[in-house]
Amino acid sequence: MTDKLTDFQGVNVINGFKWPPLVHDDTPDNIHNFEVREDDIFVLSYPKSGTHWTLEIVGNIVCEGNKDKVNENYRSNPPGPIEFSDNYKKLNSFLTEKPRVMMTHARVDVLPKQIFEGKGKVVFMIRNPKDNLVSYWNFLKEYQYLEEYEEWDSCFEASLKADMLYGNWFDFNLPYYENHRNKKNFLFLTYEEMKIDHKGCVIRICDFLSRPLSEEQVDKVVENTTFSNMKASNLVSFFQEKEDIGKRKYTLFRKGIVGDWKTRFTVAQNGRFDAIYNHRMEGGTALAKRIIFEI
Repeated sequence: MTDKLTDFQGVNVINGFKWPPLVHDDTPDNIHNFEVREDDIFVLSYPKSGTHWTLEIVGNIVCEGNKDKVNENYRSNPPGPIEFSDNYKKLNSFLTEKPRVMMTHARVDVLPKQIFEGKGKVVFMIRNPKDNLVSYWNFLKEYQYLEEYEEWDSCFEASLKADMLYGNWFDFNLPYYENHRNKKNFLFLTYEEMKIDHKGCVIRICDFLSRPLSEEQVDKVVENTTFSNMKASNLVSFFQEKEDIGKRKYTLFRKGIVGDWKTRFTVAQNGRFDAIYNHRMEGGTALAKRIIFEI
């Protein structure tokens, strides 16, 4: 009988922190010292927070809603987070006349330090932690990193600990939001805000990036980045082809709804999570005012 553990990829533990296996031992330091250009745009989030959706919106804004330009300018970008493999090295060779649009799940002490000096711009996406966890679990069980992430109950338990892959939701998001939400080169949006007012959030991103678009162009960006259009587009096949690691392919766009956590959380788990959430977000935490669990 085959040992089940041989099916799992494992993780890379660097300085006590769990990263996916594609992150090399020297990558966190190299990312922190990454040379940032003034026109760089980083899409930053905890995994499964609407990262690819936001990345697609930003790419469409830069290309004024022109699909052909998006394909030409950004489908050649290294897919996946800049911390994967040697993506950050490849990005150094990109032409200077085109703004680099990059995604990352780097925690606050790993993010390029020049960003905190005001270089580049960061579009930071946050998703309510319950939906985020359900989406993350579906991702993790497909990628098969660790056995403890395979079943919902064990993944739920793991998500509450500091040594979760990429850390837990609170440890990742709170330091960013509490310390950098008023920085001029950071824009914080929530997944739920984008679901409620897709066009309004597109305009907010345009304003933040100082890239004004006409009404027609804004509408085109919105149309190109609806959930149904992205799921049907070549974006899905592109990322699945490029991120086929060890012959495992994951679902880039699954449901894209708010409130899916109700299909997975038990009453006991929900009560336990609420208690932890209330404790971690107490004391007038500004982020708590923006988190909603259903619309």
